[in-house]
Amino acid sequence: MSAAAQPGTGTPSRNDHMFPSATVAKPFFDYDARGFLINGKRTFIASAGMEYARVPRALWHDRLLRLKRAGFNAVEMYTFWNFHEPKEGQFNFTGNHDLDAYLKLIKSMGMYAIVRVGPYYCGEWNMGGYPIWLRFKKGLRVREDNPAFLAAVDRYFEKLIPIVSRNQINRGGAVIMVQLENEHRGGWGTVMPDNYFKHLRAKSLQLGLQVPYFFSGLHSGNDPASDYASLDDPGRPNPWFSPEYWGVWFLNYGPQETDSTLYDRRTWKIIAHGGNGYNVYMAHGGSNFDYNNDRDNAASYDYGAAVGQTGDLRPIYYSFKRANWFARSFQAILENSLDEQQNKPTVSDTIIKVTARKSPAGTIAFLDNPDSIAVKFQLKPPADVPVKGATSLKLAPGEIMPVVKNYAIAPNIKLIWAPARIYAVIPQGNTTTLLVYGDTDSKVQLYFSVDENATAALNSNAFKFANGLLAFNTAIGTVPSAHSITIAGHTLKIIAVNNELATRSWFDETNGNVIAGADYVANATANGAMIERPWTVKATFPVWIFKSNGAVVKLNQKPAGNHPQQLKLGDWQAKDASLAAQPEFNDKSWKQTTDPQQMGADGDITAYAWYRTKIKVGQTGHYLLQLRKAPEGGAVFLDGKRVDTPGLFPDTVHLALTGGVIHTLAIFTSHIGRNKLIFKIGEIDTLDRKGIWGKVTLKKTGSESPALNVTNWRMRGGPCGNVTGDGCVIGFANSDLGWSELPARPTNRPQFYKSVLNLAGKTYSNAIWRVNTTSLSSGSVWVNGHNLGRYPEKIKISGMYIPNCWLKPGKNTLVIFDENGVLPTGVAVEAETAASRETQSLQF
Repeated sequence: MSAAAQPGTGTPSRNDHMFPSATVAKPFFDYDARGFLINGKRTFIASAGMEYARVPRALWHDRLLRLKRAGFNAVEMYTFWNFHEPKEGQFNFTGNHDLDAYLKLIKSMGMYAIVRVGPYYCGEWNMGGYPIWLRFKKGLRVREDNPAFLAAVDRYFEKLIPIVSRNQINRGGAVIMVQLENEHRGGWGTVMPDNYFKHLRAKSLQLGLQVPYFFSGLHSGNDPASDYASLDDPGRPNPWFSPEYWGVWFLNYGPQETDSTLYDRRTWKIIAHGGNGYNVYMAHGGSNFDYNNDRDNAASYDYGAAVGQTGDLRPIYYSFKRANWFARSFQAILENSLDEQQNKPTVSDTIIKVTARKSPAGTIAFLDNPDSIAVKFQLKPPADVPVKGATSLKLAPGEIMPVVKNYAIAPNIKLIWAPARIYAVIPQGNTTTLLVYGDTDSKVQLYFSVDENATAALNSNAFKFANGLLAFNTAIGTVPSAHSITIAGHTLKIIAVNNELATRSWFDETNGNVIAGADYVANATANGAMIERPWTVKATFPVWIFKSNGAVVKLNQKPAGNHPQQLKLGDWQAKDASLAAQPEFNDKSWKQTTDPQQMGADGDITAYAWYRTKIKVGQTGHYLLQLRKAPEGGAVFLDGKRVDTPGLFPDTVHLALTGGVIHTLAIFTSHIGRNKLIFKIGEIDTLDRKGIWGKVTLKKTGSESPALNVTNWRMRGGPCGNVTGDGCVIGFANSDLGWSELPARPTNRPQFYKSVLNLAGKTYSNAIWRVNTTSLSSGSVWVNGHNLGRYPEKIKISGMYIPNCWLKPGKNTLVIFDENGVLPTGVAVEAETAASRETQSLQF
């Protein structure tokens, strides 16, 4: 995903078409030009982007449930190649990398999956998802009909695609669509300009791909419906779908108050103008753990998304929630409709624009207030509606309000005219519930036709039979009200709530309950629910449970308690991470080259590398060491002593050398993240090289003699801690060996620091904790062996998010690697108050 990928940027050959399902899959997932069909039923696809690579496996269910509660019925994901094959031939599809488990979890939660299999991805991810080892394969050119590249892709696809294939919907799984490639200027939709695209397609089909698929593109953007009055296209064989509806942007963090209103309008434009679905990228951003960030990001990939990096819910979440539930409630209309120019309602104020979608299942008119101020007006039904009189309405600035006409809401009950805001229609066995909402003290009016021969039992005086119609009329109060009528054995229930309670209304699909008043319902059983409330919300709403059997239960939330703001850390210990700079260090097992090679040449995938060599000059004096290009970070050591200035890594370094003496030169390098290679086609071995590479020269200051080449280098990737006979021990960060007291002053060389924090179980279980790294230089953080990612952050957040599932009651180990040895005395583990929440169990 990239801003550079916006439509209309010199790629006239692309289209927004999809390849159809294989014949065997069509009964399970199919489409026509008007909409999608799942198991033969018209289905609106409200998809949420969430990368399993950016969320610990223990939190997959929690994050997916938050998305499901918001009305999303599908989940989109990238399958980053370097996440699954970090080293050539070493595949990992277990644990946090278990794509099969992720897809099966999605299925078990009653959701669908859209899988983007690459081989290129972007996603602000390290090298756009390419494994680093591709850089070092001779003659390899990416995204072309190149034998070396296609051979590597095939080996990966032979592991990946079968997992996706056996999870397709026609095989009992969740997968309904697949995207091949991503953001290639030549191939979009169904365009295959060369053998590279044809190969990807043929290979995927050979490996069992049967659901619809496409080559990126379609209708991506942060306002994909734009200002089109209708998204209908008679020349398009498939529905209108946006696989990348950009929800905010990757440089943001936290709630985006203005964006919640902005994206609310953009989402409703998709629905109102004929869109058949969208994928919000990202609906949950997550984290770039380990060294997976690209150069534009560090550890956080929060995105300002609906569900934040820590799982907190933002205003934009509730905007998507309202639109998702409405679109899914009336998908029988929206997935089989055309723009309706006749029989539209009329409004008394010309600022209000009226569009409509008509299908065999009914019609929805959309009232659009494009103004920046609220507008009051009168709405008159169209001539074909047997309802007299106008309805007084008020639309908020930018609001788009749907008005439903002639829709079968339940057996023997048709919704003839609905000049009111409907949040959702919830089937509950023999009961159908409508959740309606609006301003407090506003009126709700609904009109139904019922089977003339059916008997009716009214349980509310809000229902009245008049002029052959069943009319519903009530005022919205501060307390929700429930009204019902039973017709021929089927109950129609209408729950009316004000706007504030509407956002706090939740649908328990397992038990058929509607829960109003909670900020979030984490889970629900037949006898109770676990609700959640942010620390920042001091007011508490009562919670109402509307059961499918008609019973109503009112419960009270507990008042907010006192919360810890910081965790006490134990004494810090230090471990020298620059032992590789010492002359006596044993580097015989390291990769040996004439000239230094770029980082990754030895197969290492971290953001760090060491280089060592020996130099000997004939004359004592000052010499100038010249690098071809300075690394992004690091340090230069001569005979174990640092000789550059921390934070100012130069192309040239002055060295004082003694003639006839063998000196040890050691260079530590780091990088801030690799280029995501957007739109890159061809060679990648020389693009965005990291570390030091090419010729390194040494010249005596003031001498006319030519510079000497410094050769015979050894290199090894990764920071080095404990030393054994073969160099750096893997697992150094969590080893109990080699630690000592914290030095009195900074060492100006790479250092590890370790401390312990003790957690008292439930006292801390609901807080969101961050390791505040703002006092440090740059580096990485581990908690209980889990790499939280790279600091400093590139966005406005003070430190590194610790997923609660990686903490435990009792002793927890915190390890920091700081590239410049800045002391950790200013480091703190702090609660992020705005994201923290507390939970409460309610028994019905």
